Amino acid sequence: MAPHVRLARVSLSTRSLGGALLLAAAAGAAQAQRRELAADNPQARLMGFYAAVMQFTPTGLPEAGSRLEVGGELTFIPSLSAREQQVGFGGLKDEDTNFCPVFPRLRVARSFGAFAVEAGYVPPLRVCGVKAHMVAGAVARRFTLAPAWGAALRVSAHGGVLDGAITCSEGAVKNAADLTCFGGSPSDDKVRPLAFALDGIVTFAGWRGRRFEPYLMVGVRRERVGFDVNYVRLPSQSGGNYPALDDHERLQATLTRVHGALGASGDLSGRLRLGGELYYAPGAVMTVRGRAAYGFGRGS
Repeated sequence: MAPHVRLARVSLSTRSLGGALLLAAAAGAAQAQRRELAADNPQARLMGFYAAVMQFTPTGLPEAGSRLEVGGELTFIPSLSAREQQVGFGGLKDEDTNFCPVFPRLRVARSFGAFAVEAGYVPPLRVCGVKAHMVAGAVARRFTLAPAWGAALRVSAHGGVLDGAITCSEGAVKNAADLTCFGGSPSDDKVRPLAFALDGIVTFAGWRGRRFEPYLMVGVRRERVGFDVNYVRLPSQSGGNYPALDDHERLQATLTRVHGALGASGDLSGRLRLGGELYYAPGAVMTVRGRAAYGFGRGS
C-alpha cells in the first residue's frame, strides 16, 4: 500500500476518533446542562417546598458554655393538595409528593463559650418510598443585649439528594388514565437542594435560670434546587398501545427568600435538652420542628 494512502487512512481515523470524542463531550455537556425555571414556575415552587422543609434551622439553640449535645430532630411535612401537586408539564400533570409525614435528621452541637458549631446528617436509608442523603452545618455566635435579653447570628448550609418516584409513582404507572406514566417503570427522580442562610436571633434570657430560652429568628436564604427526571416507558411495557418515552430532563431553580421562626429550648434535666420551633418560609411552607439532645459537659 502506498505511504500516502496509509497516511490518509490514519488521518481519517484520527479525525473520526476526534469527532467521536467531541460528540461524546457535547452529549455529556447536554446531559449536565439544566434548564433554569422562573421563581413563579409551579415546578420551582414545589422544589422550593422541598428545600424549605429540609432547611437547617436552630430548632432550639444549643446551651452556651462548654458542652457537646448529641441527638436528633423531626420536621413535620405538610401534605400538599392535588392542585399543589399538579406541576408536571407546565402544570398539566399530577406528581406524587406526599411521601413521609416527617423529615428526620441526626444532629450534634458543640458549644465553645459564646460560639456554637452544629452539624446535621440524614443517612441514605429508604423510608416511605424515598431515600434522602443530606448533610448540614451551622456556626452561631451569641451576644448579650441586656440582662434579660440576648441575640445570636447564625450562618448555616445544607445540601444533598432526595431520591423517589415523583414524576411517575408506582400507582401512576398502573393507572390507565395517566397517559404519561401508564405502562412504564416508576421514575427514578432526584431532588438536589443546596441552600445557605444567614439568620438573626433574639432570645429572652430572663428564664435561663429555669433552663428555658424562647427565641425569635428572622433570616434570608439563598437556595439552588435541582430536579432530575428519570422516566422510561418502552412500547413492550404498554403492549404497543402507548408511545415510547425516555425523559431525562434536568431542571433547576435559584431562589432568594426570607424566612422566620418562633421557638424555644430548655433542659428537661441536667442532661436532656428539648427544643421546638414553628418555622415559616413565605411562598414555601409553614411547619413545626422538634429536637431532643443529650448533653455532655458543662453549660452556662
